[in-house]
Amino acid sequence: MRAKSVIPTFDEMVSIAPKEIQDLIEQGCSIKQSPKWHPEGDVCEHTKIVFNRARISNNINFLVAALFHDLGKIKVTKPSVKTPGSWSAHGHEYVSTKLVETYKNWIEEQGANFELVYYLVKNHMRIQQFPQMKKIKQNRFKEDKYFKELQYFTTFDDMLSKDFDDVNNK
Repeated sequence: MRAKSVIPTFDEMVSIAPKEIQDLIEQGCSIKQSPKWHPEGDVCEHTKIVFNRARISNNINFLVAALFHDLGKIKVTKPSVKTPGSWSAHGHEYVSTKLVETYKNWIEEQGANFELVYYLVKNHMRIQQFPQMKKIKQNRFKEDKYFKELQYFTTFDDMLSKDFDDVNNK
């Protein structure tokens, strides 16, 4: 079991991850993303940026969620039919949550809360629609046990934010 007080680097976390996760991270280097939402380019670079941003939290739950949150894109990304030169990864969060379920024991061995990691990965896209939700739906969502953690995690995943430029390439 990893020492809980040590916050690993991206490379350290990937090096101790299960082989399938390592392979998916590597494959992510060739998976393009929509430049409108992801000016950083591929899934691997995005995952690394989100992970490095999450390191400021000193919270293993956010690190593990960052590692898993977009791995489903490797399986579902395809060129957008509507927008030439763009890419769609519709439903990637469902594939990512299946990976979280598969690696529950490893996640817990890292000292992370499986339930929280699962929630963050599952809902990291849903929170994007929050402003458009009806008030009653917003209120129900806000009542979720981990809603505040999801709001915080979302700040790490926002590639259009300039707040984290200093950690992007660490």
